[in-house]
Amino acid sequence: AGRKTGETQVMRERYVAKRVINLLLLFLITAGFTAALCQLQGLYADELTGYLFLAFMFFVLFVYVLEYSRAEGKIADNRETDYSKISAGFFASALIILISVRLPEFLKPVILVALIMTALGSQMIAVCTGLFLCALMCLAGGGSAQEMVLCCLMLLFGCMLELTAERAHLRYWCAAIVFALAVMLPGIFYYLAYREVKLSLFLFGAVEGAVEVIFLLLVITQLAAAKHAEVSDLFADILDESYPMARELLKFSRTEYRHARRVSHAAAKCAEIVGADRNVCAAAGFYYRIGIIEGEPLVESGIRIARKECFPEGVIGVISEYNGELALPSTTESAIVHMVDGLIKKLEVLDSQTMSSEWNQDMVIYQTLNDFSAMGMYDKSGLSMNMFLKIREYLVKEEKLLL
Repeated sequence: AGRKTGETQVMRERYVAKRVINLLLLFLITAGFTAALCQLQGLYADELTGYLFLAFMFFVLFVYVLEYSRAEGKIADNRETDYSKISAGFFASALIILISVRLPEFLKPVILVALIMTALGSQMIAVCTGLFLCALMCLAGGGSAQEMVLCCLMLLFGCMLELTAERAHLRYWCAAIVFALAVMLPGIFYYLAYREVKLSLFLFGAVEGAVEVIFLLLVITQLAAAKHAEVSDLFADILDESYPMARELLKFSRTEYRHARRVSHAAAKCAEIVGADRNVCAAAGFYYRIGIIEGEPLVESGIRIARKECFPEGVIGVISEYNGELALPSTTESAIVHMVDGLIKKLEVLDSQTMSSEWNQDMVIYQTLNDFSAMGMYDKSGLSMNMFLKIREYLVKEEKLLL
């Protein structure tokens, strides 16, 4: 019971420094945008105070939306995202709205906000961001109800079109729709508001639409690709020798670092053989014993470090099952890393004379892996007997486990 309680407590530890820093940055951007908007509109101090209070209320709810979206895996399919891309997109969106204040009525490139925040976050995050920024712009600048409705429509259209634009064969259709919306909607809403046609709005709308189309085709698609590659890019970063935590492990112990590299390499190879996630096995194999830097209890320390670094969820899951102390391996990747780590650890402690014979090494590998299997260590991992035999055969034939 004590073991299970400790596991639950550790796995629920969600707030880490990198996310807190980006949330603070989002708060500063929100407050800064509100103050700058009020300054541009020449509002008095009491009005600024009121708008800052509204901004604070928005921020609290926005954090709730971010945490909910992250928990559901709706931000870059990464529950351990650090919100860095969201912060950058929010800043760009706030800047666009501040520039829009000086543009003519009904000519606000709000659709760019929807495109940016959907590309970097999600539709829900984009709608929340756009509604707040546009509502504050209309309130502080005395915008009409028609202008606010136009902004809302542009936001909704932008959110829907961005998701479609991520498909290459539909991208140019989306660009054509964006251009048509930018040309037609300002003139239509101006007529509904003032019962007259203003031809210059269609011309200015065409210029705005051209900018939005260029942005959609050249920038937004790149942002969306970067979002979807967030986890794979993170794997590449944390496995690089120059990554701060990798350097920290090397500084702590060259022996531990060498062991981590061996486990990472062998686990990645085993994953390829049985069709498991190679990236998770490579990263989790390298950081499997990272808790040793902070000391006992190793599992809790390892999870704390992994969460602090915002490691991918799969890696944190494997680390949380280190050596089966708090929980037995629950995934194929966790079983592979446990198997390889235990084997290499045993080979490392045997003296060179014992391992001088290839026959001796083969026997140690067979015995160690068979013992793990007989203990029922992998019963809940999804590792089939066929997978186990393939991995065992590979590790027996592999001659460079200790290089």
